[in-house]
Amino acid sequence: MTDMEIRTLMAAFGSAFRAGDADGVAACLAEDFTWRLPTGTGNPEGDVLHGKEAVRRYLLERFARAAGSHGDVAFSDSRMEICGDAVLLHYRVKGTMEDGRPVDAVGLDLFRVADGKVRMKDAYWKQVVWTEG
Repeated sequence: MTDMEIRTLMAAFGSAFRAGDADGVAACLAEDFTWRLPTGTGNPEGDVLHGKEAVRRYLLERFARAAGSHGDVAFSDSRMEICGDAVLLHYRVKGTMEDGRPVDAVGLDLFRVADGKVRMKDAYWKQVVWTEG
C-alpha cells in the first residue's frame, strides 16, 4: 500500500472510532484482524480479540457503555508514522474514565496494514496512577 492509501485507511478507521461507529471500524478491518488491548487479566499480552466480527461486537458493547456512562475521555496530540506496512500512532488520552477515575496518559498503537485493510492493532497506554487531591 502507498503512504496515501494507508493515510486514507487510517483516517477512515479513526473517524469511525471517534464517531462510535462499530460497523464503520469493522469495514476497515481484515477478516482475521487481531487487537491486543492495553489492559487485561491473566495474559501478559493483555486481552486479545481475534477476528473482525469479534471486534465489531466488542465495539458495539463498548460504545453503548460509553454513551450511557459519565466517563469523558478525549484523544489528542496524535502523530502518525508510516514504516512500510507498520503504522505507529502516538497520542494522548485525557479525561475521566467510566468509573470516575481521572486519566491523563500517552499511548502508542502499532498497526499492521495490507491489501487495503487493517490486519492488527497492538495498543499501549502508560499506566499512570493518579492520587486524589
